[in-house]
Amino acid sequence: MSDDPQTPAGDDSPLEVPPTQGPPPLPQPGGNASEVRSLERHVCPECGGKGEWNPAKGQLVCPYCGSSFDRVGPPPMPDSIVEHDLDRTLAELGAAAGTIDTANRHVQCSQCHAVLVRGGEMVAQHCDFCGSPELLDYDEIDSPLQPESLLPARQSKEQAYHALKKFLASKWFAPGDLKRRNLVDRIHRVYLPYWTFDSAAECPWTADSGTYYYVTVRDRGPDGKMRTRQERRTRWRPARGHVSTWFDDVIVAASRGLEPKILSQLEPHPTKDLVPYETRYVSGWQVEQYQVPLPDAARSAFGTMEGVLRTMCARDVPGDTYRNLRIHPQFSRKTFKHILVPIWLLSYQYRGQVWHGAMNAVTGKTYARFPISVWKVVIVVVLSILAILLIFVVAGGATRLR
Repeated sequence: MSDDPQTPAGDDSPLEVPPTQGPPPLPQPGGNASEVRSLERHVCPECGGKGEWNPAKGQLVCPYCGSSFDRVGPPPMPDSIVEHDLDRTLAELGAAAGTIDTANRHVQCSQCHAVLVRGGEMVAQHCDFCGSPELLDYDEIDSPLQPESLLPARQSKEQAYHALKKFLASKWFAPGDLKRRNLVDRIHRVYLPYWTFDSAAECPWTADSGTYYYVTVRDRGPDGKMRTRQERRTRWRPARGHVSTWFDDVIVAASRGLEPKILSQLEPHPTKDLVPYETRYVSGWQVEQYQVPLPDAARSAFGTMEGVLRTMCARDVPGDTYRNLRIHPQFSRKTFKHILVPIWLLSYQYRGQVWHGAMNAVTGKTYARFPISVWKVVIVVVLSILAILLIFVVAGGATRLR
């Protein structure tokens, strides 16, 4: 909106807004194959089989005899979840901070001794021959950064199946027969990698603050007659202020294996419930290695923080409207964590096409892609056209009555 030459004279000195402080509103080289051996088996005390983490029981369960048991080995050290200094880590790692280990590995199963080839994107999988949960030792994986904490899975496979059925049943535009079918072809359990970032933020800002006022204007109307009306105009004044806040656990997905939209629909993740990494939690689950390096994730996270700061600063501009908002964010005490989050990956077929979905194995939040019923879309379009025609008919009849 341009300046109004008829704006009444007033004080043009900058509006000083008191500083505000508070929480923000809450949003590759390869290589030769390496030799890795499964180390932690979590042996069942009854039959000697490998235990798998069962979210429903919160324990390890033997898939062979059904026995439940707790961790094998000493618990992790207390207070072992560390917030790492971001700037120092990037400086220490140098070019390695932007690399991802994609080398294939030969993995020998400790249960049946079969030798398998694993891609660099996975660090824990089942044995293809005996089905035992193949756990890889993180010390053997040539990756610059390793996860130190995770969210234990709480939702079972059965809960994931029923959550998908309920989600699809709630979608009116989904085909009717889709909701009645036994849909799920495959359900995979996987821990996906994430980064979290913390930072203090100081953000001075400047803007033009606009206040509305009204003037009386005489002009000629559509009927050719002179008329008097009220016209809204804007009085502009410079304004400035300062926002202080703290960002805690701004999360960035480090996986490229699932659609970003599906991943975003599974948020938020309760990072306050993180526990130190233990192999018992990932026993029987696939574990994906991060595919988004730390520098890229940091740029994404601080871009998100800047967007939140812009919203907070805009909210502080006085008056009825604003323009030319400029923010000058300054970040300090920047830290990060590399974490693992459990996800149930779901896939199903409908009329020859594969559709994908996922459930947050901690919170139970579910999202899935689904086909659209053409007939339901046609019905909505026809009804909309009929409603518009009815409005025109009623309006035309009212005009004739006048």
